[in-house]
Formats: sequence, structure tokens, C-alpha cells
Amino acid sequence: MKTPFINATVAVLSVLAAGALGMLAPVTTPTGWFILAAAATAPPLVFMHYWKQLDQTMSEAIREVTQ
Repeated sequence: MKTPFINATVAVLSVLAAGALGMLAPVTTPTGWFILAAAATAPPLVFMHYWKQLDQTMSEAIREVTQ
């Protein structure tokens, strides 16, 4: 898997989970929406910060040389 796909998947799942939490526990105040938005965006940001770039595979190296 490519890194951007994994990062996007984590971001989407985090936002969906926060949205579901907001629907289950009705959020009505601006402060509640702010906290919910922070809870939705914090995990993807932390994940992208600590994610290490994957090493190039052998097949990618061969494909790069032959093109």
C-alpha cells in the first residue's frame, strides 16, 4: 500500500468516527463542535507526522530503471 492511501484512509475513518460520535451524543454547542472537530483531525495529523516513508521495493526499483 502507498502511504497517501493509508493516510487518507485513517483521516476518513477518524472523521466518520467523530461524526458518528457527534450524532450519538448530540452536540449542540459551538464548543462541543470545536472539540469534535479537534478529535476528528488530531489522529490523522499525528499519524502523518510519525509515519515513516516506506522503502522502495525491488519491483519498484526495476520498474524505475526500465522506464
